[in-house]
Amino acid sequence: MRFLMLFFILIFSVAASAGEIKGDWKFPSDIAVSSNKLYVVDGLNNRIAIYNFNGEHISDIKIDSPFGIYVDKKGVLYVTNQKGTVYVLDSVGNLKKRIKVDGRPIDIVKIGNRLFITNGKTNTIDVYSEDGKFIKRLGGKGSTPGYFVGPFMMDRSRNLIYVVDSINARIQEFDKKGNFVRSFGVFGVEEGSLFRPKGVAFCNGNLVVTDGITGSLQLFNIYGAFEKVITKNLYYPTAVACYDKTVFVLEPLKNKVSTFKIQGVK
Repeated sequence: MRFLMLFFILIFSVAASAGEIKGDWKFPSDIAVSSNKLYVVDGLNNRIAIYNFNGEHISDIKIDSPFGIYVDKKGVLYVTNQKGTVYVLDSVGNLKKRIKVDGRPIDIVKIGNRLFITNGKTNTIDVYSEDGKFIKRLGGKGSTPGYFVGPFMMDRSRNLIYVVDSINARIQEFDKKGNFVRSFGVFGVEEGSLFRPKGVAFCNGNLVVTDGITGSLQLFNIYGAFEKVITKNLYYPTAVACYDKTVFVLEPLKNKVSTFKIQGVK
């Protein structure tokens, strides 16, 4: 009984600090946060929509069929489309270069001078140099460590890459050279389990993970140990991003980004 009371107190305290940002989007696919700005990938409208954290629309970047996005510390945008292109844009949206890539690119992160791209066609992570030279391919279709079925969204910390392996119901981690480090995730619907993970974000030394089927947003430590449920009441949450102690969660079927303050995270 005491555990249940504490659980409901936790959910109430998090929900009370929740907010939302809405836009005129058509099934948005990804989000990113940087320099007090929220970037929403609105692919069917051929744009990246930019908002401040109060939900006020700032501007749009026009781009052909964007799907995944990563913004580095300098404000440079890396945007995939599923036609096999990565767009590199400056902080105001001016095109710097186009990079042709193989397969069906989904999401992208950059560490050092390497681009890591989830490829939905080959169930791999494809690694390219900044100038678009193919370096290597990680994984392939399978359930053993380092392989994927349905690789989806990604994020990074200083030295690690976190990949949502959706159908295998786990998060896989790789170092900046592409070496497999570990994976975590137990298939199920209970707290601490993953059914269909969709998004992952590194957040102040922890990891937050969305689950599209259970509607949950859960917190894990960097070793994959379950910490707590942040909320269970989301509607098909997918992409997730973190800025300071605020978590941004995309709910594409509701055309909104929900925001939560994480309590007790250093």
